[in-house]
Amino acid sequence: MLSIHPLSQVPTARDYCIKWSDAEWSALAGFSKDDWRQEFQRIEKDPVDEVFVALEGDTPVGMAWMLEQEGVESHTHLSPWLSSLIVDPLHRDKGVASALVQHVETYAALGGDDDLYLLTETPSYYFSMDWEVFDTAELPDRTVFVMKKSIRASADQD
Repeated sequence: MLSIHPLSQVPTARDYCIKWSDAEWSALAGFSKDDWRQEFQRIEKDPVDEVFVALEGDTPVGMAWMLEQEGVESHTHLSPWLSSLIVDPLHRDKGVASALVQHVETYAALGGDDDLYLLTETPSYYFSMDWEVFDTAELPDRTVFVMKKSIRASADQD
């Protein structure tokens, strides 16, 4: 059975999160495993940012971050952000990513936010979850889509 928890409640999942982040984004971010470890520690201390971990039983199978700022200079006026969505390759196509996205949406809405944003190169993945392309952003090595979802209405209906 799938459950989702803040990383601070399942510290044994931290090494999985570091491994996934290192494999997926280190080349783009220029991060080492120690840099990822420091980033997770920073997030745990931040009063707004959060890492959520999906567990299948006791096994970590995916993660998603909710960040106050994504770090894209052109879009610092937008907040909060869904970030760093990843599912372990052995657990893909089982609804884990959708569950993580929905969890972050609900968490942000319960915190009083009306909208949630994300960056992606593949916007079509999010269309089925009612996200829309809002803008584009220039990163040092590529252009990405800024997506937006209104989350207030869904939280009010729950």
